[in-house]
Amino acid sequence: MAALAECEFSARDRILSLAAVISTSLGVGISFGIGFPLTALTLEDWHQPKWMIGLAGAAPAIAVLVTLPLLSKVIMRLGPVASIASGCIIGSIGFLALSVVSSPWIWVVIRLLMSAGFAMPWLAGETWINAVAREDQRGRVIAAYAMAFFTGYAVGPLLLQMLGISGFLPFLAAALITAFSGLPIVVGRHLAPAFTYDGERGFRSAFFLAPAAMVAAFIGGFSEIVNLSLIPNVALAAGWSQDSALTLLTVMTVGGILLQIPMGWLSDKVSRLNLVVWCGIVFIALALLLPWALTNALAGFVVMFLVGGVILGFYSLGLAVIGERVGAQDLAAVNGAFIIMYQGGALLGPIISGIAMTERPVNGFVTTIVVLMVLSGGALIALDRWDRGRGRREDVRKLG
Repeated sequence: MAALAECEFSARDRILSLAAVISTSLGVGISFGIGFPLTALTLEDWHQPKWMIGLAGAAPAIAVLVTLPLLSKVIMRLGPVASIASGCIIGSIGFLALSVVSSPWIWVVIRLLMSAGFAMPWLAGETWINAVAREDQRGRVIAAYAMAFFTGYAVGPLLLQMLGISGFLPFLAAALITAFSGLPIVVGRHLAPAFTYDGERGFRSAFFLAPAAMVAAFIGGFSEIVNLSLIPNVALAAGWSQDSALTLLTVMTVGGILLQIPMGWLSDKVSRLNLVVWCGIVFIALALLLPWALTNALAGFVVMFLVGGVILGFYSLGLAVIGERVGAQDLAAVNGAFIIMYQGGALLGPIISGIAMTERPVNGFVTTIVVLMVLSGGALIALDRWDRGRGRREDVRKLG
């Protein structure tokens, strides 16, 4: 896994460097915001079973989990600029390829390949952010990075709503946006941080440096991707139109963006792990309200606005927990494990939910995410208590 090189920037260069990578995050977010609903709604239009739609929604997670060890080495070899630009080009070609095939299985294969490409801007971008951001501003910088991505994610469904899902135009638009997403990085290539490679700490040891944060990543992965990939299908099953279903997705992502501001403020005032637990409780309550909320447009929009804030909060709070509990020398390795756990949740969530939605789409969706949240929340609390107990035992051993 990559270790962060010490980066010395002037204040101006630091701002420009961060602006470049955050701008790229915005463009990649638009690509994701188009890709997930375009895939789900196209397969729905082809009358594919829900498990196939869930599998297609899980393709990005599968790609990252399989290719992560290789991609880390590729990024170290190519450097951040070439890695991010190459990933954007691969994603762009993938959208063009999707436009010329009509087999759902080939779509899944293409989604796997293009998602492996998209993983490079994500992994290199997060390492870039951590390398350049000052320690006293890291939380706000990561929040800005996440907000930019989700702003793009909110714009994506709106563009798709205007362009439709049929014909070549939506695929061309997605391909062009994806290709040009890497342009700010290329223009600002002289402001790129240096990446180094250590490879000393494996996944298991990195996991146990911040185990509760790892569970928060898993929770964030399954709750985020299940909602982003399948909520349009849930809305369609509840009788919503295609345009309204896409609007619901946009409202959820807007909630994820706007509610990070109070979430970030609150995380500086209370225990971040306690806040993760409370987010889980709120998420369960909102999920249980969903079948009722989908019978009324206003209620549906309100519930999904709040869901958006909660699901993005799991990821940002987990990263903040890592920052407060892990030393700089282990930050890169632990962040890599965090991404693996996030993608593990993103992989399992859509597949399990897609299967559960086969007979009863709305209730199957709700049941799956509630059960996963309860089990994951219990694991988070247990691992946090174990970790704190281990810390106390080590303190006693040192005193002895």
